[in-house]
Amino acid sequence: MVEPLLHFAVPFASLQALGLDWRRAAVASAIALTPDLDVFFLVHRSLSHSAVVPAAVALALMAFTFLIPTGKRNTVRSVILLGAFGVSTHLLLDLLTDYTPILWPLLNYSFFISIDLQLRMGSLPMVTGSVELLAEPTVFEPFTSLDVPVLTGEGVSVSLILLIPSIVRAVRNRASGNIQPEL
Repeated sequence: MVEPLLHFAVPFASLQALGLDWRRAAVASAIALTPDLDVFFLVHRSLSHSAVVPAAVALALMAFTFLIPTGKRNTVRSVILLGAFGVSTHLLLDLLTDYTPILWPLLNYSFFISIDLQLRMGSLPMVTGSVELLAEPTVFEPFTSLDVPVLTGEGVSVSLILLIPSIVRAVRNRASGNIQPEL
């Protein structure tokens, strides 16, 4: 299980690096946390961790934007696309850490991309590793207790490394009276 702080920090830092306003990056990052709401239904990595389900929701929401007045339509579409980006980063992070039903209900398999990469330094530098796509049948089973770390030292460290540049920039801009441009 990837930690919630990392699920927030990765899309936030990515969108900030692309020059997106911190408020919009924060919205996308908050939406990135929504797949893990399935724990409130006592099942984790359920249908909310399928790319098919959020894609269907995003497409349906985009279709409904035609009912919105023209002046607000682009803003709503922007939020939908940013949310889709946030959820996509969540699914990718999960896919790289454990079996995830990324293509359910199209395929009744959960997938895991296992990456084992090492660079060894010695008399001769050596790179070894492998990348494997593993699959197992998808089974959605309720759990009786969720006993997983929500924060780890490594997760907090990586999240801080990703978030601190944006925080420093925001503080510096506020102190100097500069306002970050909206994108």
